[in-house]
Amino acid sequence: MNDQEQALNIIWVADNDSLASWCDYWAQLPVIAVDTEFIRRTTYFPITGLIQISEGDKAVLIDPLGIDAWQPLRDLMVNPSVMKVFHACSEDLDVFDNLLGVLPTPFYDTQIGEAYAGAQWSLSYVKLIAAYLNIEVAKDETRSDWLQRPLTDAQKRYAALDVVYLAKMYPMQIAKLQEKNMLEWVMEDCESLKWQYQMNADPEQNWAGLKAAWRLSPAGLTLLRLLYIWRDEQARKENVPKGQILKDRTLWSLGKILPEHNKAISEAEELTGRQHRLYGDVILQNVALVKELSADEYQLPLEMPLSSQAGDLTKAIKAFVRERSEALGVAPEAMMKRKLLDPIVRHLYEGTEVDWQNPAMTGWRRDAIVEPVLEKFKAPN
Repeated sequence: MNDQEQALNIIWVADNDSLASWCDYWAQLPVIAVDTEFIRRTTYFPITGLIQISEGDKAVLIDPLGIDAWQPLRDLMVNPSVMKVFHACSEDLDVFDNLLGVLPTPFYDTQIGEAYAGAQWSLSYVKLIAAYLNIEVAKDETRSDWLQRPLTDAQKRYAALDVVYLAKMYPMQIAKLQEKNMLEWVMEDCESLKWQYQMNADPEQNWAGLKAAWRLSPAGLTLLRLLYIWRDEQARKENVPKGQILKDRTLWSLGKILPEHNKAISEAEELTGRQHRLYGDVILQNVALVKELSADEYQLPLEMPLSSQAGDLTKAIKAFVRERSEALGVAPEAMMKRKLLDPIVRHLYEGTEVDWQNPAMTGWRRDAIVEPVLEKFKAPN
């Protein structure tokens, strides 16, 4: 145990008044480090087991099992004067969205920051703290039961150190980013992460991303969309994982079969007897709805995967991105993410339109990498 661990000041907060008092204190600070512990093995929504907040000195552990007045913390999470610092925060966003009904703002993600400060992509918290503070963090409580009470001393120490160390290394990372004039880039990516979270949470926005959906007919795609959106609503209602309602492969298979009776439903891939009994009628109702539509009301066909001939162009763009990344001292994966590469290759290879509304195409990235790629690889006149 190092000196910082021995001097760790842990405060347990398990009532509404104490939480309100601490939120008043944090509201006066420019920066707080935040983390959450939760369980989500058999539920749709995460079950929050603990919320940790630190300014670098005291580690406050908030017990959600003893609190029901969340407005002070809700106000803090959207206080524009207080920067909320996380590490790899996509799941934390889900916790706050479901517990408080808000997404933290403004917030900063040190994992995103390190892609620019140290050109390290998706660096773990353990390696991040080792790099900045030369401290080895034990992760022996990662799979703890955070709903048990009382928590063990080891659990409390583990949870507390996550935010104490985060608060200590944050200004060091910020200093590196300011030296490289890239802090604004990181903040743009944090906002983009919030946008991506909201997109991922909306089934209407992501049903077409289901694997091999492009193989389905327009009628099959229409059924897939209806069932995909229904499945999300049903999983929320029952508070179970979406795959427990119907797996992705089952949805795709139903779109291929377009079953009009129960025997045909039973032919769907990876469909259990229980799922058939519970949801068979809903499936048939949606198939009937699709059958009532005219062909011009069906979903439009999805884009096919890029042809193998586009592979050379893709490789050339990746090599160009790596060169630019090395020159700037940025992780290549941060410069151009995989979801951005495909539409750019399609634009250059097939002539499709560029979606300039996508946050990944705007801001610093447009000037630093998207426009240079489009200019370098555009077809000659």
